[in-house]
Amino acid sequence: MTLLLLLGLSAHPAAGQELRSLTLAEAVAEARENNPNVAITQARAVGAREQVTVMGASRWPSLGLEAGVVTSNDPVAAFGGRLRQGRFTEADFDPAALNGPDALTDLNAAVALSWAPIDFSRDAALDAARAGAEAARLGSEWARTVAGYQAEVRYLEAASAELLLESANAALEAAEENLRLVEERAGEGAATEADVLQARAALEDARARGIKAEQGVADARGRLGLALGWPVDVVPVPASASTTLSADAPVGSTSSARADLAASEAQVEAASATVSRASRARLPRLEGFARVEAHSDEAFDAHGDSWTVGLRVSVPLFTGFELGARKEAARAELTAATLEHDRLVDEARTTLSEARRGAESRRRAALAAEASAEAAEEAARLLRLRYDEGLATTAELLAAEAAALRFTNAAVQARLAHRVARARLLLLDDPRLDHSSEGANR
Repeated sequence: MTLLLLLGLSAHPAAGQELRSLTLAEAVAEARENNPNVAITQARAVGAREQVTVMGASRWPSLGLEAGVVTSNDPVAAFGGRLRQGRFTEADFDPAALNGPDALTDLNAAVALSWAPIDFSRDAALDAARAGAEAARLGSEWARTVAGYQAEVRYLEAASAELLLESANAALEAAEENLRLVEERAGEGAATEADVLQARAALEDARARGIKAEQGVADARGRLGLALGWPVDVVPVPASASTTLSADAPVGSTSSARADLAASEAQVEAASATVSRASRARLPRLEGFARVEAHSDEAFDAHGDSWTVGLRVSVPLFTGFELGARKEAARAELTAATLEHDRLVDEARTTLSEARRGAESRRRAALAAEASAEAAEEAARLLRLRYDEGLATTAELLAAEAAALRFTNAAVQARLAHRVARARLLLLDDPRLDHSSEGANR
C-alpha cells in the first residue's frame, strides 16, 4: 500500500498543475527559445543593432520643415522683418520709424537641408557601434547555448531523481516483504522479537527515503521548468530517465567556437574604434547646407522668400582639454577591454583543461560505481537465498540490502556526474583555445 501511495504521489501533479513529458532534445530546444536570459540578451542585441542605424544616420542628408512666428519692436528685428517680407518702402527710411518702429509680426516657414559627407570621427563611432552590435549578437548566441546546457543539466538531474525514486520504491517494497517474512518466522519461533524490530526499523527507514526521493523529484522538475522558461503550472517530466542517463552523447552543446570569446573580441574592437573616434575628433568636418524660407505678416500669404546654400568646414582648435581627455579615457577603456579579454581566454583554457580531466575521471568513476552496484546487488540476492534457507541472520540480510541500495544510488549519481561533465566539456570547448580536441567526444 505504501509503495502504491508513493507511486501515486509521483505520477499525479498538484492541484492546478499539468504534467508534460518531453525528451532531452525537446528540453534543450525549449530552453534555447523560452529561457528568460535568452529573451533579455536578444532584446539588447536588437537595441545595439538599432544603435548602428542611429550612429550612421548623419551619413545621410537630413531634411526638415520649420515654422515660427515672431513679434518684436526691436529696431533691427523690425527692419530686417520688413526686408524679409518684401514690404520695405522709402517711408521705412524715416529716422523716427527706424529708431522707434511699431511692433512687427513675422510668420516664417522654411525647408532646411544639411549633409556632412566628411566626418572622420562619426565614421569611427559607426565602426564602434557595429562592433558593439556584433558583441551583443554573439552574447545573445552564447546565452542560447548556455540556456541549452543548463536545460540539459536540469533534465539529467530530473532523470536521476526519477531513478532514485524508483530505487527507493523498490527498497520500500523489499522492506515490506522482509517484515512479512520475519513476522512469519517469529510466529514459527524461527526469529526473535529483535529481528522483527530490525525489519520494522528498516521499513520505516525505507519509507523515509521514499519521501525524500519524492521531494527530490518535485524539486528537480521545478528547476527544470525554470530552465525551460515554462509557467509554474506546467511540470516537465523526462520521457525516459534510464535511457537518458545511460545515453552516450550529450545533445545540449556542440563543440564549436565559443560565442562568449568572440563577443569579448568584438568588445575589444569596439573599444579600439572608440579610441579612433576620439583621435579623429580633431580632423576637419565638412558640412553642406541649403535653406529655402518664406516670410509674411499674414498666414498663407508669403510676401518674401529667399534661399541659402553653403559649405562649412569646422576644425576644433581648443575645447577646454575635452578631446584630449576623451582620447585618454578611450585608451584606458581599450586597455581594460584587452586585459579582460586576455583574462577570459586564460580562464577558458584553464576551465577547459579542468573539464577534460573531470570528464575522464567521472567516466572512470561511473564505471567503477556501476561495477560496485552490480556486485552489491548480486551479494544481496545470494544472501537472501541463504536467509531463505536459514543460513543467514536478519541483520545480515538487512545490511546487504541496505548496501545494495546505497551502491545503486551511488551509481545513479556517478552516471549523472559523468553526463554533466561531458556536457560541460562540450560547452567550454573551442578550437581556438588549442589545436587539440581530444576528450571532447568521450
